[in-house]
Amino acid sequence: MWLNQRTIDAIRLMLELARLWPDRTRAVDLPESTGITIMNIQKTIHALALAGLLETQRGRSGGVRLARQPAAIDIGEIVRAFEPTDCPVGFFAQSPSDAAISRLLFKAHRGFFQPLEGATLADLLTAGTAPGPLSREALPVR
Repeated sequence: MWLNQRTIDAIRLMLELARLWPDRTRAVDLPESTGITIMNIQKTIHALALAGLLETQRGRSGGVRLARQPAAIDIGEIVRAFEPTDCPVGFFAQSPSDAAISRLLFKAHRGFFQPLEGATLADLLTAGTAPGPLSREALPVR
């Protein structure tokens, strides 16, 4: 399963907010530290807030921050906010070979999400090698 760029950006954005936890930050301050454009940051923040992963506050003392502590947010939650959560098997088992294909694809789909559900933002922060802002260069997409 491939993740789209918006999902990768969401993980990157959440990691930056985890680094700043519990403080709020303004969306306009995030492009420099993440390497994500302000337009994409605004769209991503909106989707993450709708998913209940971020708190947003308007106004002079407003900003954005994680809705929970970094150790309480697993990466699977972030991915599910942007990627389809259902198994990509789009057919019913019409034959024994179709049933075998369905089982295999379901197992692969489930296997993709298991490691994501077992890792939290706090885990990724402590696994990072360099302190400071998390940019596209610090977290390369492979």
